[in-house]
Amino acid sequence: MFAKLAEYLTQQLENETVISSDKRELYRYGFQNGMILMLNFITSILIGVIFGKALESIILLAAYIPLRSYAGGHHSSSSEKCYIVSSLIMIIWMCLLKFQILSTSCCVIMLIAGLIVFIMLAPVEDKNKPLDEDEIHIYRKRSFAVLLIEICVWLIFVLFIHKFKQVIPIVIFTEALMLLLGKIKNIRYKKVN
Repeated sequence: MFAKLAEYLTQQLENETVISSDKRELYRYGFQNGMILMLNFITSILIGVIFGKALESIILLAAYIPLRSYAGGHHSSSSEKCYIVSSLIMIIWMCLLKFQILSTSCCVIMLIAGLIVFIMLAPVEDKNKPLDEDEIHIYRKRSFAVLLIEICVWLIFVLFIHKFKQVIPIVIFTEALMLLLGKIKNIRYKKVN
């Protein structure tokens, strides 16, 4: 669905000579990914609304997206799978928050476990987007900067806004799992090839 719409939009731009044919693939790719991101974002907010946790869903996304962007980790093999996995993750997050499943000590354990995985692995590249040494260094620094900011935000939540104190540990732990899954996937890929 997104591929066809992205192709149509790209063709329209090319027909109107807004873009040249050598930029066609870049625009098609950008349109397709933009639509997928927008659908993921809207779905995540709707899941938050359904669970009565709209603000929490926004905070979760605001914390997760930059961390995921710089730290990397497991990526689904198709945009459809990515959408399904992202939606399931948001549903799990909402269940954890709605039913207050995590105690403060559990959140601290999740945070520490996530930090250990980050220190050991971040960033984890994907076979479709390999990183050179310079990129690894830059992404590592940026992911740690985001991580440090999020830990400071978590401390503010713990001290002043208890309602959101579970959000950051959930995000960091989830991204740590994605780093582990991505590393395992990369090891398997290298063994096969």
